[in-house]
Amino acid sequence: MDDELATKVKEQLDAQLANAAPNVGIAFGLDLFDAFRDRKWITLNTFGALGTSFGATKLPAYGSHYAFPTWDLPENEFKVGEEQDP
Repeated sequence: MDDELATKVKEQLDAQLANAAPNVGIAFGLDLFDAFRDRKWITLNTFGALGTSFGATKLPAYGSHYAFPTWDLPENEFKVGEEQDP
């Protein structure tokens, strides 16, 4: 993925995240995940159970959002999760 397309998709993602809860995850198509990781937009952050340090482990993240690749989306698309009611 070239830099121009990657930047455009990043801007679209940032716009969607502006209205999202800080703890929702982001599913990435496989190529898009790799493009974000290569540009260091996806990093390893420490996440624990229910927002605590219990069971903390490093996982891929985009900002405060858990980020994961999936083959269930087209290669260069993403999907922002939705906050669930308790």
